[in-house]
Amino acid sequence: MFSRRFLRHSPRFFSSTTRRTKDLRLVAMDWGREKDPPLSLGHASILAEFQTRAVPIRQLTTSVTEPAFSVERIIRFLMTGATSNTYAALGAFVWNEPYTQQLLKMLQRQNFPGKVLLGGPQVSYVPQGIEDYYPTADVFVRGYAEHALLNFATSPLEQPSIAGISYAGIPSLGSQAIPDFDNLASPFLTGIIKPQRFIRILTQMGCPFACAFCQHREPNATMKRRHVDLSRVEQEAQWVLENPVIQDIAVLDPTFNSGPNYLKFLAAMRGYTGKLALQVRAEMIKPEFLDAVAAINETGEVVLEIGLQTIHKNELKIIDRPTNLSKISRVFAELRQRNVKFEVSLIFGLPEQTVESFKEAIEFCKRSGAFNIYAFPLMLLRGTPLYEQRKHLQLEESATESFGKIPRLQGEAGIPHVVASPSFTYADWLQMAELAEQLHDYNESDKDHYAMSLTP
Repeated sequence: MFSRRFLRHSPRFFSSTTRRTKDLRLVAMDWGREKDPPLSLGHASILAEFQTRAVPIRQLTTSVTEPAFSVERIIRFLMTGATSNTYAALGAFVWNEPYTQQLLKMLQRQNFPGKVLLGGPQVSYVPQGIEDYYPTADVFVRGYAEHALLNFATSPLEQPSIAGISYAGIPSLGSQAIPDFDNLASPFLTGIIKPQRFIRILTQMGCPFACAFCQHREPNATMKRRHVDLSRVEQEAQWVLENPVIQDIAVLDPTFNSGPNYLKFLAAMRGYTGKLALQVRAEMIKPEFLDAVAAINETGEVVLEIGLQTIHKNELKIIDRPTNLSKISRVFAELRQRNVKFEVSLIFGLPEQTVESFKEAIEFCKRSGAFNIYAFPLMLLRGTPLYEQRKHLQLEESATESFGKIPRLQGEAGIPHVVASPSFTYADWLQMAELAEQLHDYNESDKDHYAMSLTP
């Protein structure tokens, strides 16, 4: 998929002596925060492949959260010197959907002489009928774009047959582009991403679970997850240790403590002196994992990010997330005993949820001794089971409104959220939004008095 997160920068051009077959212009419209690297990991991964293969590509990175964000700037980048051989390659995400639609209309009005190529989750999770969403686009990339985009750019054919790539007007099977994960170029080792205080890193993609609200699992996947080559992961860990300016790392693996290599990555990170944030599944935490975390905590600080979402069986069932709450309680107690810092996230706006059930979930998290608690509004992401069932479940969405100062609410980007259902009204949703906002006070407070034992 095109970029996965957050970028800001000016256009760059990777040149080479290789003959250019297509004028590919890669645009990223990401959701950025002040501490983020200037290039998102996914976007940088594509650039690393092109640089390693000595294939030219023009790129523009920007963030929709920047005050200076401008669709007109992107239009100028795409239109300047464009010919029939120019391809505007855009990553489509839920946060930039309004801008993507605006951009496509402006390119059409200005008679863009080239063609539009779209990728990203908004495309990948629509196996059929993607032209209904983007009627003026010409080419679509489903899946991981690194090698598919490279092969497309270097093919002398206008419409080469490449797995994961389809063309407007031609029926698609919805196949996904899968790169050679053993030979993916590293954005860090190639110098595309420079050392800075905060970085994001990845050791595996996909997820072994299939939660009904989530896009982490590959669409139409035959594999639950895919692993970055272990030797590359270990080299990137060494790169981190050799650059002490790096003091804050977010590992993007949706379920870090799964698969065959997560303990080896932690072993390679021994001696790290900064913060290492890991997204984990609480029920899968094993003693050897905690031992590896303890070893890193001798010099740095590991923070476990645990997506609990809710504690109620009826809500968990409808989002297809089986959870062993007794085991989670025991894991939380062990984390407190071993002084391992952990954060817990919840979702509000779930089907069958009520204000009271949301309150109970928050109180459970507080009693667990979680260092931080976050609650996010439910988004119906394209292609997920909840998205497909939204009418049947009578889920009502907001479109463009912002409903309070909730961290990462993202309402100003026009991201729809579920704000009413048969189990809660819009007024109830506002109450839950207020409860979510109040968690900021909890996160800033002294929480020692909450760290009490739970009865399994």
